Amino acid sequence: MNESFDYLPAPAIQAFTQLYPVERASQRHDKHNLRLADLDQATTALEVLSGEVVLRLGRDCPFGEISPAYLAIFVHRLSELCPEVGVAYLPGYGHPIVATLNLGVPADASVDVWTAAIQSISARLEEALDKQDEAALVITEDSPTRRTNEWPEVEVSPEQLSLIASYADGFAAASQTGELQQLWGVEEDFHRYLRRLSVLKLEQSWVHCLRLDELRSGFFDGIFLERFTASQLVVTLNAIYHGNHYNTTLINRACRSGLLTKITARARELVKE
Repeated sequence: MNESFDYLPAPAIQAFTQLYPVERASQRHDKHNLRLADLDQATTALEVLSGEVVLRLGRDCPFGEISPAYLAIFVHRLSELCPEVGVAYLPGYGHPIVATLNLGVPADASVDVWTAAIQSISARLEEALDKQDEAALVITEDSPTRRTNEWPEVEVSPEQLSLIASYADGFAAASQTGELQQLWGVEEDFHRYLRRLSVLKLEQSWVHCLRLDELRSGFFDGIFLERFTASQLVVTLNAIYHGNHYNTTLINRACRSGLLTKITARARELVKE
């Protein structure tokens, strides 16, 4: 049975602070499960994540400016180039393109064992992030396939469309109150039922759909859904939720911009037609 961690073991903290003595301030002040260190051009983190002790390495994006959707597409490509390493855009780590690997060390291991593991994993994280320039070609190279604007067609059952429509009032009410916690609560429940009724099929890749002109490069405030079909609504939901694995701000943006409110309202219109 795999060992589960509730906090960082003392030997792990000692090894980390000896290797990286300059700590970086964090908005999260619980040093029982997070340590950040400043490496000038990067940030490294030792963290308890889902019961595992992981090492993270963050670097800046190679783009000076990039849209939310294209950021997700870029990080997705980076993850394809280093499939054994978790990669995502993660705000709050000093440098936002963050690679993550489990250290795989038992809690009672010595400082020396933790040190060796951190050094080994750090080298693998650096190797993964060194592929950023290659991954950037998915954005900077120009080709017809990258400019395509053809929507995939997916089947949407009446039950699935009704489910999406049933959240219209919930999202509208939460948006009107301006209470973000209420909005997140509606989204969490919505997400759960989208998975339960197989509206989301995240075993497939959808992030490329964020290139579609109508999705406005991830700047969701200006999206107009008046003519969206049921298929387009479902493709949009899959693109956002899949893309959120790589740019972890997309769901937040979809909530704050009112996009999920618009999607559910448009679904209700289609149910009535």
